[in-house]
Amino acid sequence: MRGRSHDEGARRKRAARAALASMAAAAISAAGVAPVRAEPTATPLRARLEFIRGPGAEDCPDEQLLRAETARAMGGVDPYDSEAPFTMTASIERRRGKLAASMFLRDGDGHGRWFDGFSAYDDCKVLVTAMALSIAVLLDDAAELAAPPGVPVKPASPPAPPEGPCSPDRPCPPQPAHAPPPPPGTAPPVRAPPRSSALPRIPAGRFSWVAGLGAVTGLGMTPGVAGGPALSFGARWPAWSVTLEVRGLASLSGNVEAVGMSVSTLTTDVVFCLDRRSLFACGLAELGILHAAPNVPLNATSRLNLHSGFGARAGIEWPLSENLSARAHADVVHPVAGAAILRHPGAPEPERPVWRAPALAVALGIGLQARF
Repeated sequence: MRGRSHDEGARRKRAARAALASMAAAAISAAGVAPVRAEPTATPLRARLEFIRGPGAEDCPDEQLLRAETARAMGGVDPYDSEAPFTMTASIERRRGKLAASMFLRDGDGHGRWFDGFSAYDDCKVLVTAMALSIAVLLDDAAELAAPPGVPVKPASPPAPPEGPCSPDRPCPPQPAHAPPPPPGTAPPVRAPPRSSALPRIPAGRFSWVAGLGAVTGLGMTPGVAGGPALSFGARWPAWSVTLEVRGLASLSGNVEAVGMSVSTLTTDVVFCLDRRSLFACGLAELGILHAAPNVPLNATSRLNLHSGFGARAGIEWPLSENLSARAHADVVHPVAGAAILRHPGAPEPERPVWRAPALAVALGIGLQARF
């Protein structure tokens, strides 16, 4: 009965310490307050450190900051040891626009002993500091966690038993008692994947193919406002991307100088972008064909005009899932060779165009992009 009370008290103490660590670390990640330097710990729990920077966290500090902040929170004691029986796996990755941190402690047989996690928006350094505080609170008292199976604990040396046979004046040393069985209803410990199947480090330069589908509306590419679909395909790295985009736009205006005319354009854009979190800025090169067909019999015939230009793009991206995001952008393009519509394309004498591409064309687009 006394052993059961001791176990229940230890479990309550561990739960209180875990809650304190989680709340304190979450407060640090939200407010960016550095932890107070603790007093040196005499015998902290030693653990082997595995630090993983996942997708979207490639620019976060490396494990040296986590090691330094953990030692700082423990008063200068470094609890990490590559030969330790325990393993602490700490990871950071971006999920739905936020940086998510998780810490998992397992013993030499892969049994899970402790888990914690929280998130922050952008300040990865503050998040690593919060992780260090949570780990330091856990490792501060080695007695809170049982030693891994098969690893002996080094208790304090007991006094030497008296020599000679046992007698009323010279009692024998007490025999070690067997550990009491776990109380009924206690859940078995969580089993983590063995070390051989632990997740590898994700390389900082993760490459992926991208494909997009969207809608574009523009002004200056045809007479009046034009609209239509856009398709894209390309490659993306963590910090930049290159895509090939094809757009087919039709003019919403039916008249050009009182002449009914159907005008459409097909353009191909090569787009180079720099990606920074949810924002991106791009340069683009454009090549297109303008097609104008009058609706009434005139001397004019269907007209094909090649045009080209250079421009810039700026936009924003909203992650919808790990591999799908919504994007919106605005383009400004200056034509190097502009298109024009003539009333009499085959006339021997040059004539004034009924429409000519302006010095700047603008476009707005929205769509979805998938990574695979």
